[in-house]
Amino acid sequence: MSGRGATFVLMYGGELKVDTNFTPSYFGGRSRPLHVPRNCNLEQLKFRILRALKYDPSKYSVKLVCRVPVGNEYVVSEVEDDEVCEVLLCQAATELLIMYVDVEEIEVLGDNTNPPNLQRYETSCPAERDDVVAGPSRVEPVEELLD
Repeated sequence: MSGRGATFVLMYGGELKVDTNFTPSYFGGRSRPLHVPRNCNLEQLKFRILRALKYDPSKYSVKLVCRVPVGNEYVVSEVEDDEVCEVLLCQAATELLIMYVDVEEIEVLGDNTNPPNLQRYETSCPAERDDVVAGPSRVEPVEELLD
């Protein structure tokens, strides 16, 4: 393994089960090796994993769980921030680690062509303006008094 990067075996498309001692078992799915630079942050690592698995990073996200050796056993650690990511990248530079990958489609709520605020203002502002214009003018009563 190169000293300049970290190597993982990605396990994906299957089911991860974790027992009460945090010992992982993986059923089904596929595997693929991935070599990444050690200076990746979590978002960069997720991006590289999605690209390696042929997913569009703008349409999918991943949840990452890594199998980590502790003594003569293995436990799982969820990769949820840059600190955990850095520790795992350092360890994966010297030994092969298994990364369990759960790919999820990003939910898109409604039509994203217009921002939500724009839609709200388009429906509320004209009605408010119509009320102001259609209502009595402050100048009219004054003019009526002068007649």
